[in-house]
Amino acid sequence: MTREQAECVMLAAGASRRMKTWKMMLPFEEATIIECSVRRALEACSRVVVVTGFRGEELEALFAGCDRVECVRNDHYELGMLSSAQAGAARVQTERFFIALGDMPLVTPELYRLLLTYSGVDAVIPKYLGKKGHPLLVSRAVRESLLCFDETQTLREVLALYPTLAVPVESRHVLHDIDDPEDYEALRTGPQETGAK
Repeated sequence: MTREQAECVMLAAGASRRMKTWKMMLPFEEATIIECSVRRALEACSRVVVVTGFRGEELEALFAGCDRVECVRNDHYELGMLSSAQAGAARVQTERFFIALGDMPLVTPELYRLLLTYSGVDAVIPKYLGKKGHPLLVSRAVRESLLCFDETQTLREVLALYPTLAVPVESRHVLHDIDDPEDYEALRTGPQETGAK
């Protein structure tokens, strides 16, 4: 698939309670956590739909004027991740799309492209050392089911309805979101990866 054929729903609605401070706008590399996550996704995807919630107006201002980034507000973000995935999926136009986490700034464009090489299955999930991570690549069929679920249910319940392919990768960053200050410091100062593997 080419870049124009896959969009990305980037979940960035949460209040970062475990972090003790809002993480999306924390410094990371030469920008912020959310900017790094979006920039890397845009290198492999035609468009990124950023789902906002907590302090959503700040993210909407940050990406205002970015032609390939759309922000959509989830006023029910406290109900859980599925409600944010639904808000983003409702804006998707491509046959397959990614569901990614805004606090995983080291997921590389190469990893997105690698997942896109797997077709014929409704959900493709990266797996590192036996553990499943993000981003997920899902089909239009998954999207339709996702939009029909109650927003208090889970994405795992949606995916259980469909064949899923877990792709082994060598990138530990598919598991590493930023939940607390220790996670942030480890990602900010630790060794970086340059490829998908």
